Amino acid sequence: MTKTILRLTLSGALLVLTGIMVLAAKFLTPFVFSFYPDLSRGAIKVIAAITSVVPLALCELLVVFLVFWFIFTLIRAIKRARMVRWLTGVLLSICILVTSFVGLWGLNYYAPPMQERLGLPSRQYTAQELKEATLFYRDMANALSAEVERDENGVMAQYDFSDLAKHAGDGFEALNKSYECFDGSTVRVKKLLSSPLMGKIGMTGGFICLTGESCVSTTTHSASMPFTMCHEIGHRMAFAREDEANFAGFLACAASERPEFRYSGYYAAFRYCYNALYNADPQAASEVWAGVSAGVAADWSASVKHYEAIRNETAAEVTDNVYDTYLKSFSVESGVQSYGEVTDLLLDWYFGGNA
Repeated sequence: MTKTILRLTLSGALLVLTGIMVLAAKFLTPFVFSFYPDLSRGAIKVIAAITSVVPLALCELLVVFLVFWFIFTLIRAIKRARMVRWLTGVLLSICILVTSFVGLWGLNYYAPPMQERLGLPSRQYTAQELKEATLFYRDMANALSAEVERDENGVMAQYDFSDLAKHAGDGFEALNKSYECFDGSTVRVKKLLSSPLMGKIGMTGGFICLTGESCVSTTTHSASMPFTMCHEIGHRMAFAREDEANFAGFLACAASERPEFRYSGYYAAFRYCYNALYNADPQAASEVWAGVSAGVAADWSASVKHYEAIRNETAAEVTDNVYDTYLKSFSVESGVQSYGEVTDLLLDWYFGGNA
């Protein structure tokens, strides 16, 4: 009974501590974020350096271990008639993971807008301005599409995963010369062993702060692979919100010396801006599409077919709903729709004279 009470007490203390951290991030934002992002990146940099020694994604092995440990301890608790003690042990374990996650990285969801950290002016834009920016990203993607390797169907070739993973951090190292907020870990991206499953549920990658690993599924379409790798490293740079990780990924791709990264970044930027323009003004979007190069068009079409072929709609919908709930629990009101909000940052960057 003593051990059970101790576990309950510790669980309660951890929940209170987590609540205090979240409240501080919400209501003492200037103070907390005067040091927290640096602390978060620094701690994750150390963790990532350690876990990078192992080529496999340790987060996947950790999940498998936890599942087996859960089953093993449950069976043992049933045999010994100690279910209450087992339940308090599970509760304490969950509380430790949640508190560690929030303290190490999760508070970044409450950070000031990325525009503030990068010194980007931000305002509302007209549909005409959106069209202008979309034309810019289209033309950049068009030009860069000729610099990447393509297969017999004109689609961007599948580059070697290990080579891409090794160089995905190069753009961030270039950005760090101008922005201190990109001084996080740039160790290689890891391949997910669960890639077939990720493809079915509609996920292309993930960042696990407790192991410092940025991981990507091999089922990610070739034209999006470099950008997706940079997106996941963007999370490691303490940009928790999906739109900001997208923008960090774009900036890293644009700063890279490798054409496959530059093309993938501008291709992604064009897609996000084009989709926003189509929703705002379908006629203007049609006019923009008329100037899309054969390479960009081939990649777009192949991407749609690729994900339709591997995605299980039911599983993907469940995953989207779960992730949507997760994001909203961290005050990301738009949930999974926040990925597309990178358009605002892309417009700020373009009209801020950085293009």
